[in-house]
Amino acid sequence: MVQITIPENYGAVIGVALGVIPVLGFIHGFVTTGLRKPAKVPYPHSYATVEQCKENAKAEQFNCAQRAHSNFLENAPQTMLFTLVAGLKYPQLAAGIGAVWAVLRALYMYGYVYSGKPQGKGRMLGGFFWFAQAALWGLSVFGVGRNLISY
Repeated sequence: MVQITIPENYGAVIGVALGVIPVLGFIHGFVTTGLRKPAKVPYPHSYATVEQCKENAKAEQFNCAQRAHSNFLENAPQTMLFTLVAGLKYPQLAAGIGAVWAVLRALYMYGYVYSGKPQGKGRMLGGFFWFAQAALWGLSVFGVGRNLISY
């Protein structure tokens, strides 16, 4: 039988993984949806064409928002899982790194969408989120691995 013990201070882990990260996803969607109409990109199209971007700066901005949102959706589920798993062994550290990841992701979106830099290069403002994500993965593997080896 496997028994999982939840640390007393696990609430912060849940707050980040199941609160902050999903709210950030909602913000991504809100920003992207708000730029769709000025970009003149009708549903069901996901992105503006190159021609639309040349004619309308809002179309390029919409594409940057859409890509930032897609990149967030590609990374959020695993980061949520890593935060929850790492938090079983290292709750304060996992919550802290998860919060840093969320702040960096917000900077990534802000830089991508609002910096005005060509080709979304403003995203580099928060590009260090990869380090936080890798740290959470490492804590997950190390924390679970240590428990498996000790049996």
